[in-house]
Amino acid sequence: DTVETPSPMNPLGIKGVGELPTVAAPAAVANAVLDALWGFGVRHIDTPLTPEKIWRAMHAPHVD
Repeated sequence: DTVETPSPMNPLGIKGVGELPTVAAPAAVANAVLDALWGFGVRHIDTPLTPEKIWRAMHAPHVD
């Protein structure tokens, strides 16, 4: 048997499904970008990642 239990947290009574696996995606992308920029001497870049931040990180002087 299936028992429906509407959520009292919103007017539609709906519940979220599948949001948890999406939490890691932004961190994985940020780590991939940092890994790609490692050869340019970039060791840290703040999020949110923007094309300008990536370009500036690539062209900034770095000390290894």
